Amino acid sequence: MPTKELTNIVYGNQLLTAKVPGRTEVLSPPPPLPPLSDPAAAVRNALHHPMDHDPISGLAGPGSKVTIAFDDPIIPQIPMKRPDFREAAITVLLEELDKLGVARNDIRLICANALHRKFTNRELSTILGEKIAFGFGPNRLYCHDAEDRENLISFGETHRGFEIFLNRAVVESDQLFYVNISSLPFHGGWKSIMVGLSSYQSIRHHHRPFRGASGKSVMDAKRSSFQKLVWEMGDLVEVELARDNKRLFTIESVLNTAHPQEVVAVRAGHIPSVHEKTLDTLYEQQVVKVSEQADVGVFGIPDQSYYANLSLINPILVRNQALSYSFGLYQKQPLIREGGIAIFTHPCLRQFHSMNHPSYMELFDRVLPELQDPYEIWDFYAEDFAHRPEYVHKYRYGFGFHGVHPLILWGQGAFAFRHLSRILLAGAKDFETAKRIGFEPFETVEEALAEAEATLGKDCSIVFPPMPPMYIPSVGKHRIDD
Repeated sequence: MPTKELTNIVYGNQLLTAKVPGRTEVLSPPPPLPPLSDPAAAVRNALHHPMDHDPISGLAGPGSKVTIAFDDPIIPQIPMKRPDFREAAITVLLEELDKLGVARNDIRLICANALHRKFTNRELSTILGEKIAFGFGPNRLYCHDAEDRENLISFGETHRGFEIFLNRAVVESDQLFYVNISSLPFHGGWKSIMVGLSSYQSIRHHHRPFRGASGKSVMDAKRSSFQKLVWEMGDLVEVELARDNKRLFTIESVLNTAHPQEVVAVRAGHIPSVHEKTLDTLYEQQVVKVSEQADVGVFGIPDQSYYANLSLINPILVRNQALSYSFGLYQKQPLIREGGIAIFTHPCLRQFHSMNHPSYMELFDRVLPELQDPYEIWDFYAEDFAHRPEYVHKYRYGFGFHGVHPLILWGQGAFAFRHLSRILLAGAKDFETAKRIGFEPFETVEEALAEAEATLGKDCSIVFPPMPPMYIPSVGKHRIDD
């Protein structure tokens, strides 16, 4: 049987070479769109010519209380070209506000980290630059605290009973600007506010595992149930703010598939209007049309995971990267058919950053040996992990992810396990660790492929989507205008 060699399979912080059947289809990432020559100038233009919103000159002046919220260092997964867009955009914003007479001590910057961990000023300087990161005192530049009840305000409930709690700055600021990085369709829009500046009490409504989930990917933003829940919340917040003649102002960027990533578009203004155009550009950059599903997929898993940025990857993050950001990158339907097999590659060592991921260790060591069902884990442990005093303290003061965060990630893998017949981990260095996260370990890609062929037949179709860069297969029949 003819074979061919794949030399670019990501394997932690290395690349693997493997001999695979000659029929293996190798997808091609979309070429990067041309970057903007001057992202800062694009920001300035967008501030003065926004979409469906008053320009910055009509939003602030002497005495105005202004908040600039921004995506945390979790995003993007792949490093972007310096300066980081957040640094460039906030620098321009501060200059424009200064021209309008807004005093520097009337401006606060909030990192919208939601249930992610908080970040030190040194860590924030990696996205804001040192001038901004060290130019504001701790009462003017800080991370959102989802457990600071005095700093959260209720917007009531949506018509379906979803509770909304947001940082008080959303209401108390004369104007709130949000600076966004969109490297995937999962990012931006109302998610920036409704997740980034929210609380567990709100986030649990759309981040818990749903037994009846249809499998629509969160990367398929116009079909995703998650997006619909978040936008239902956002619509209510917009109505409430309008009673005080307020409207949030978003500044959204889109990154290309270069390495390092570059800014290809900047838009600003009204959240729904801006995000619709952001999605158009993201889909143009990232979507690859694939005519049909495959029986088997081979996916390389990097150490550079979202929730390991400025930290350390662990087995639960390996699982999440595999199921949410490799298998989960699709539109219409998964790249692998129902009953198919996914093969992931990663060493998957039992290692944890004890400061950043404290509750991850308890989930792995205490819960998973006894229980792996994501729905039951959520039902039995979510409220405990969310409210345990030591985890609340470590989140608020110890740079730890919120206690419930690993349970959220564990739940995000539920559909993949329901959809696939087997999940194999090639290159596993610790077989017991691989088994504990629900994967079947193999020493090599060749051995894992042989097992897949033994299960599904020697003629099973195989696909390999090399990543990074991140891109999104749109799987199935396509109209001419798709």
